Parts: sequence; structure tokens; C-alpha cells
Amino acid sequence: MTEQQRLVTWQSPSLYTDQLHTLSGAEYVAAVRRGDIPMSPMLKLLDIHGQESATGLAVFTVVPQEFHLNPMGMAHGGLACALLDTAMAVSVISTLPRGVGYVTLEIKVNFIKPMTMDKGELRAEGHALHVGSRTATAEGKILDAAGALYAHGTTTLLLMRPA
Repeated sequence: MTEQQRLVTWQSPSLYTDQLHTLSGAEYVAAVRRGDIPMSPMLKLLDIHGQESATGLAVFTVVPQEFHLNPMGMAHGGLACALLDTAMAVSVISTLPRGVGYVTLEIKVNFIKPMTMDKGELRAEGHALHVGSRTATAEGKILDAAGALYAHGTTTLLLMRPA
């Protein structure tokens, strides 16, 4: 049996979490996209990449790789969950005013077909549905280049507004 190894480097989230409260959600997302604020260590670990963002929309991609696989030879369901959670949350973040934070309250994912290494780049599209004073909801889907659906889901976020 050959053991594999993967090296992941990241910057500490403590370097940028305070900045989240000084920027609007759209400003924060733009700063991460420009590289002014480092991306989440979790995204680096899973090799998930931000591709597109606009108010109420976020697109992230991943190419399933060997380190994503479960013993059955397909990407672990946690990869789809992380990809959808990220796209859906960022779609909401892009709408938030300065100083408003969030935490995921609930996520529901429907798995449609397995994400395997031969599928190439998979794209998660998140769309904000409702942004209220205390909660927000969003939906998302994971598609391949041909438009085939791999998973879809919804989320509810708790919004944390300044006192």
C-alpha cells in the first residue's frame, strides 16, 4: 500500500476575522477575491475556489481529487456539503451591510449523483432567497460543465447584528 501526502498552507483566520465587522459583505467578498484578505483555511484544505460573486450570488468550484474520496471511490458527501454551504453562505454575505455577521443554523443537501474524479470541475451556485433582520435563506446547486445536477440544497443563516 502506498501512502499519499498533501501539504496545505494557510494564513490564520485571526488575521482577518476582525475586518469582517468593518466591511460590508460585498466589500469583504471583494477583498477576499482580490487577495487582500486570505481565503478560508477550510477552502484551501478542500481545494475549493471562488469564481464569481454578485449581490445575492456566489459561485465556487472544485475538482474532485483522490484526497476527497471515500472508500467507495467517490467524493465524500462532506465535500458537496462544504461546497454548497460556502456558495449559499457567500450569496447571503454579499447582501449584508457593514458589521453584520452570520452563522449557519441549518443546511439541507440532496445528493443526486456521485461526484467522482472523472467529472472534472464541478460548480456550486448559491442564490440568496431571503435576507431578513434575524435570519437569511439561500439555495444552491452543484453542476458539471454539461449542466448535470450532482446535488442541491438550502440553508438558513442566523444574522448577528451589532448591538
